[in-house]
Amino acid sequence: MARWLPVLSLAAAVSLTGGIIEERFVGDPCTLHSGEPGVCARATECAWLRPALRAHEITYEQLVKCEFEGNDLVICCRAPPTKSSRVGVRPSVKACATYDGTQPQLAYHIIAGSKAQEADVPFIAALGYRPLAADDGPPTGAGYLWACGSSLITVRFLLTAAHCIRTPHGMPVVARMGTIDLLSPPVPADVQDRSIKNIIVHPQYRNKYDDIALLEVTDPFQMDVVLQPICLRTDTDEFGPDIVLQVAGWGQTDESTSSAGLLRANLSTVPVAECDRTYAGAMLAKVKSIRPSQYCARGFRAPGEDNWYSDSCEGDSGGPLYHVAGEEGSSKYYLVGVTSFGLGCGSSTPSVYTRVAYYLDWIESHVWPEDGST
Repeated sequence: MARWLPVLSLAAAVSLTGGIIEERFVGDPCTLHSGEPGVCARATECAWLRPALRAHEITYEQLVKCEFEGNDLVICCRAPPTKSSRVGVRPSVKACATYDGTQPQLAYHIIAGSKAQEADVPFIAALGYRPLAADDGPPTGAGYLWACGSSLITVRFLLTAAHCIRTPHGMPVVARMGTIDLLSPPVPADVQDRSIKNIIVHPQYRNKYDDIALLEVTDPFQMDVVLQPICLRTDTDEFGPDIVLQVAGWGQTDESTSSAGLLRANLSTVPVAECDRTYAGAMLAKVKSIRPSQYCARGFRAPGEDNWYSDSCEGDSGGPLYHVAGEEGSSKYYLVGVTSFGLGCGSSTPSVYTRVAYYLDWIESHVWPEDGST
């Protein structure tokens, strides 16, 4: 117990002395008293804070306090150097160069969602959860509850949402690829099931922020025509509104029923600033602000409908927001975002995705620690 006292007294000291208050949240950029750039972080997780206080680089009164998140004091912490300044080609870019090109049959006027065909979304995987009544034995490939999606980024790693890890159904135990219909008996020759052996949740995941996680499977998936990894988008900039993005999943349809088959729909980008204003008054979302680490997109209004837009839905969580780029005949899929949350299916309110490019350093440190491409 005694070892926690310095942390508690530190938080109390900053709280009592006031400090400089900025209305920002964990992960938001901020400015230190010295004028240097920083990032909002919990006082207990800021490696710079205690040495700086001991060295008298800063006083309690000079600390910039971002907010309190629950009982945790959030301060402006000096930002650590990032790996994004590395020289050379990123590991994820090297890996992408080894992936086969594709010739997707894009339907640029999908409105309320259309059924995907084999090979339309070759990188998507369904996450299976063990029913609560099941025993604790190894996965058998049958009797799972399919509740989230994910994207294959190498033959061993999948990218999904962190909120898909801790669920009322427990944690995912299996990933299934090679099928577009989860409710029909699987065809053994086509379907590949892999047990999940390692789960890595982003260390800063809290509620709807940093909503991203990696899954490592026991055995590599076997690549074929209908099963391929997706490249990671490396550009953090937003697409223009005229660029078509796509979302795919087995979530609810416009009739509020689960989809037996894989669905996909076209979306367009909504700028973060506009998205933030939209969510500012949406108390049901329980989100304080939309951050640069998030990506917003909205569907196209269906003809003759006032309120229905193509959209991602509950059950699509963890699934891909993606884009197709490249020359005809050798174009590739690029993962733009991971489905995080929204205010309802088919709403004019944008859905929010975790922006993949913002997390490349973290992803690469786990997936390609030796700068490999497996």
